[in-house]
Amino acid sequence: MFSWQYLLMVFLACLGIVQLSAARSGRRHLWLLPQRRPVYALGLVLLAVGLAFFHLIPLATTGPWGPTDPVDGSATWARASLESLPGARNINDTDGGLSGHWQALWFGLGWIGAVFFARAVGRIHRPPKEEAGAGRDERLPVGSAPGGRR
Repeated sequence: MFSWQYLLMVFLACLGIVQLSAARSGRRHLWLLPQRRPVYALGLVLLAVGLAFFHLIPLATTGPWGPTDPVDGSATWARASLESLPGARNINDTDGGLSGHWQALWFGLGWIGAVFFARAVGRIHRPPKEEAGAGRDERLPVGSAPGGRR
């Protein structure tokens, strides 16, 4: 249940961080937009949307964040209320939450996916330029300078 939500949150938040970092450092090949200021804004929006999505989705979907069952103390499946929202994502892995090794796996995949996604979109917007002299078959003999001078 949490896996896809956690992965999407990490992907969006990491993509936002990649955009902020790329805009700050000037690495245009990672930009999703052509200008620096919109890239900053997009990075902040992606970061906020990723975190808000993950923490507010219990208000819209059913999950193990309902009130506890008085008989056995387990969580019931229901939509979270505003009162129970702070504890909605604080679920032990034995009660349906994510264990640490799965969090690490999803975080790593989300981060790698965000970097590759930014790189792919950056390549589409700015294809690599041909290197100077690429495609020429003429080679100069060793010790000779261009233009016939030695």
